[in-house]
Amino acid sequence: MIQQKGFMYICPQCNQPVPKPVERKCPRGHLLYDRHLLGSTQERSFGASFFNALIACVVIFLATATALALLKKPGSSAGYVPVAFIVAGILILFRGLKWKRQGGAVARLVPRATGMAVACILAGGGLFALGIALNLIR
Repeated sequence: MIQQKGFMYICPQCNQPVPKPVERKCPRGHLLYDRHLLGSTQERSFGASFFNALIACVVIFLATATALALLKKPGSSAGYVPVAFIVAGILILFRGLKWKRQGGAVARLVPRATGMAVACILAGGGLFALGIALNLIR
């Protein structure tokens, strides 16, 4: 498995760093994945997580808007997507706060969770405000 230089996987169940994961699992067999982060529990910086999540949010919104436009329902459900981004961002932020209080190795995942949370909330709020400004969401 290719691992970026300086970034290590962290097992949230064991609260231990995993220097050499085997098939995305720690030595005890736990998956190196967290459903609240929507991805692997790899240590990343705030900035990298922020930009990756922001790009993912915009792509998901554009794909949803395109699908709705092709179905001839442009304004029907597009407003729910930014709200879902905001809710996801709040859930991710709470997960990061839990890890910060927990301490140990999982505390190194806090910048990643915070970056993703801020990006989701910013993307959701920005897309919602843009939809209202363009009178697409009523």
